[in-house]
Amino acid sequence: MIAVAILGGGLSGLQVARLLSARSIDCRVFESRPVIGGLCRTLRSGDWSWDIGPHAFYSRHPEIMRNYESLPLEYERLKRRVRVCHHVPDGNVVEVGYPFENGIADLPWAQRWACLSGAISARLTGEQPYQNLAHWIENGLGSGIGELFMLPYNRKIWNCPLDRISMALVKGKIEPEPLWRLLRNTLFSGTVGRAYQAEFIYPKKRAGSIPDAVYNEVKDRVQVEWTLAKACRSKDGWRLQSTTGELVEARRVISTIPIPVLLRALNDPSLPSAEDFLQNDTYFTAVGLKAGRKFGTFGSCQWTFFAGPEVFYRLTFMGSFSADGLPVVVAETTKKTDSLTADALTERVLKDLSALGVLGSQEDVGMAQTHLESCTYPIQSVGMEKIREKMEGALTERGMHLLGRSGRWDYVNTDGVFANAQRFVESFPLEP
Repeated sequence: MIAVAILGGGLSGLQVARLLSARSIDCRVFESRPVIGGLCRTLRSGDWSWDIGPHAFYSRHPEIMRNYESLPLEYERLKRRVRVCHHVPDGNVVEVGYPFENGIADLPWAQRWACLSGAISARLTGEQPYQNLAHWIENGLGSGIGELFMLPYNRKIWNCPLDRISMALVKGKIEPEPLWRLLRNTLFSGTVGRAYQAEFIYPKKRAGSIPDAVYNEVKDRVQVEWTLAKACRSKDGWRLQSTTGELVEARRVISTIPIPVLLRALNDPSLPSAEDFLQNDTYFTAVGLKAGRKFGTFGSCQWTFFAGPEVFYRLTFMGSFSADGLPVVVAETTKKTDSLTADALTERVLKDLSALGVLGSQEDVGMAQTHLESCTYPIQSVGMEKIREKMEGALTERGMHLLGRSGRWDYVNTDGVFANAQRFVESFPLEP
């Protein structure tokens, strides 16, 4: 029997294994894929490389930055270059600063006034406390910012109505701009929003090198291609069974796998239903250019956001992070009930990139492929926090602990993954 079984070999699972191992705790990591890294993986095809999802490594906390820099990696030190693609009434496209409310000076005057007057009206007459994401946009940011960007953009991202999404998504992370700053953003050049994200580091060998570096410290404790099928209590802890019938006995379990997957394996009627937990699955369409070719519009950005008719909601230009391989842009599209097939989506992405001027010619394209990733965004629906807390309390009493973005249904970035792993281990019962 091992002391601790860790379900999931993404960044959360690997980092908590690293920290427990440093304290001489017997732990093992079980990952269902043939590769580790979870949502912090890098994919490669020939001379092209790209990340699953956009990654920028920053933190308000110096100890988290020291954690990154303790890994044997070389980093680029970058300034944020992000734009919003906005379609104006005359049919043209303008580049707006990011976040949108910090870049409204880039809009036509009529739309600037709509943003400012809507924000003033919201502050004077808006309802509080905010009930959900839609309510916060309408009553916190105002009708102008809401209708021009935040509402259509978020409808594009989320796989459920915005009035079902809890304030937990934005609380403590995004606050409405003070009116004096919105006035400045309207009349003059935009201000820097979310300044702590304005500079960041990025590994020269792509984001996947971070979980790879952590893995190298604990690789003798990691088993891949081990998929959980059943989990039940035993006399001394937990009995875990894989889809191939392999059994693992552990005194304690740390689960970083998506909560719905765990609930199906537990099959416990006293716990919530897996269907109570809503999630986004995301298509990542990577488009690579031939040698010597460059991207056009937005090509100097790291990210560009889209609330308009384009099929994707975000583009990530990998060459703006690191010169690792030939140029690649990654388009993200949420999977919905009316989604295109992967092949049709690839064709649509290429068409939209050409229409925007991102691609100069289809002849420039050397590679294009679409990859579907499940549970990229756990949706924090209204009432979900209480359901999760009750479930987490019941499991903790039995010696099973939830951790990570999908493991706790907690929308955190990479710095939050490291911080939560550190706090967790500091409070973990560390019997050897």
